[in-house]
Amino acid sequence: MLLSVPIIVAINKCDKPEADPDRVKKELLAHDVVCEDYGGDVQTINVSALKGDNLMALAEATVALAEVLELKADFTGLVEGVVIESRTDKGKGPVTTAIIQRGTLRKGCILVAGKSWAKVRLMFDENGTAMETASPGMPVEIVGWKEVPSAGEDILEVESEQRAHEVIDWRVYAEQQEKLNKDVEVIEAKQKEHKDAYKKEREGLTNMTWKERQRTLFKAKRHLMYFRPKERVESDKNKLPIIIKGWVLFTSLLS
Repeated sequence: MLLSVPIIVAINKCDKPEADPDRVKKELLAHDVVCEDYGGDVQTINVSALKGDNLMALAEATVALAEVLELKADFTGLVEGVVIESRTDKGKGPVTTAIIQRGTLRKGCILVAGKSWAKVRLMFDENGTAMETASPGMPVEIVGWKEVPSAGEDILEVESEQRAHEVIDWRVYAEQQEKLNKDVEVIEAKQKEHKDAYKKEREGLTNMTWKERQRTLFKAKRHLMYFRPKERVESDKNKLPIIIKGWVLFTSLLS
């Protein structure tokens, strides 16, 4: 089920001879995405990321749709965004490429993404030019992360470094609690399994005397009692046995 959000479909690799945009549009019908060619309201742009074909048309279609829907971002308040990609640069350290969704990002802002935080030291645009501010809708490369956050993490601005540490500590605690709860569920499931097996084993021993029960259980588990692991394990690898001889000196004190 699709969310109630506007969609623009960019059909990539249209520079290839075997490209078939019409087939893509027909396949989208199975996902309730009806393109304009089939009477719907979803725009489709045939592009080639390799050659740069129709990328400007895609940008113009996006801007036109935003103007029609009167989509406007809030340039004030705390910064919100999303991590598009992240990496570790040899000279810059942990670096993320992000899209700002709300607020205006400036140098010195304290950001939190996942379990990592940053004090913004440097910002660069898509051409590698240094930036002083980044407003909503702008892609920006952020330098200053303590660790590399994962792509797709939400970026939130906080008031101080102390607040950033509190947020991260809480997220780590919540993750540990979730893992602990999952471990408890697994343990309880194993305990229930063993309990059910024990009850099933005892069902046929209800009307027996103590000696009869012990005799029956002994016969049922006798093969386990006499099982011994192999002292020599066959292997295809060549092994060289080594015997180390040592002298041990015992000293006894006689009183």
